[in-house]
Amino acid sequence: MNRRRRVKKIFKALMLTLLILLAVVNLPIISIKNVETNIDYSNWMKENLGTDILITDVQMIGAHDAFSKDIGIFSKVDKLSAPSIMTGIPGTLIKGFLVRQSVTQIADTDKLLSSGIRYLDIRLTKTNDIWETKHNFIASDYKNIATDIVSFLDNNKGEFLILDFQHLHGVDYSSVEDYLSFYKMLEDYGLAEYSYFNNESNINTLTYGEITNDKSISKVIIVDKFDVPNKQTYNYQETIRSYWANSDNFEEVLEFLETEKTNITESSDVFGFKVMQAVTTMNMSPKGILNSFKTWSLVERGEKFNKYLLEYNELEGLMDVLPIVMVDYATQESFVDEMMDLIIENNQ
Repeated sequence: MNRRRRVKKIFKALMLTLLILLAVVNLPIISIKNVETNIDYSNWMKENLGTDILITDVQMIGAHDAFSKDIGIFSKVDKLSAPSIMTGIPGTLIKGFLVRQSVTQIADTDKLLSSGIRYLDIRLTKTNDIWETKHNFIASDYKNIATDIVSFLDNNKGEFLILDFQHLHGVDYSSVEDYLSFYKMLEDYGLAEYSYFNNESNINTLTYGEITNDKSISKVIIVDKFDVPNKQTYNYQETIRSYWANSDNFEEVLEFLETEKTNITESSDVFGFKVMQAVTTMNMSPKGILNSFKTWSLVERGEKFNKYLLEYNELEGLMDVLPIVMVDYATQESFVDEMMDLIIENNQ
């Protein structure tokens, strides 16, 4: 009888331990102390760029999964793009953990843009004519974000943004109808009015002065993966080179970027906008999952990698070849201020 009680007691203790572990794993809170820059970089292009600089040579900060900040414990899984582990019972049991591995930015649109970020990695899902931002989970209605972008462009003449819609779900990239739906969204949200597009001019020959009319207007370069005739936006394959290391190891990511730099410099091809994907990712392996707990969230891993990147002795050499530095937690004060000092100096 005593033995049965002991077994029962041990079982209860194990179950309690399991429940506590699940509770800890599922905490959706990003524990980082968010310290954002106090310097306003809203007009850094107008104040520092020469009109003859090629837009593909302009060094700038990019925001990876720019609009994922509103993902939380009650966010719906984006069933069109999320890995299978995020759906069903497994996804429910570790949802808080998955949320922490999906949020890459914790600033709103205004703060991203006033922090000097000019390249935006935008991921959208279309459901019943509603366009929403996402990264594994649905984040927010894109209409409100687009309104903020338009407001920034209205108030800051001489700036230009690259809107990279390289991840669209709920559409067929070969469908003219779907492309027209996408472009109608751009028109309805006010972005098409600011779009610079010239199919008779190579993106690699465009200067900052040309697209901003010598700093008197603001523009966006809109890039997507639709492969249809008579487009009024730029084709991703012809406009952007952006390769991903797919690693959570800091050294491996930098080695990958160095290889990418070598491949570009040794090639005779012209690549358009060249993106340095200075991001790490959680690998879905026992080791990868264990490593993810060391930094708790993707944002906190981003904070550490941003610091690691700034301390890299060959960073300026990388930026000469890969001028768009795309990162997680792009508004982090210590990163933004040091990186913007470097960017402003190098662009002059």
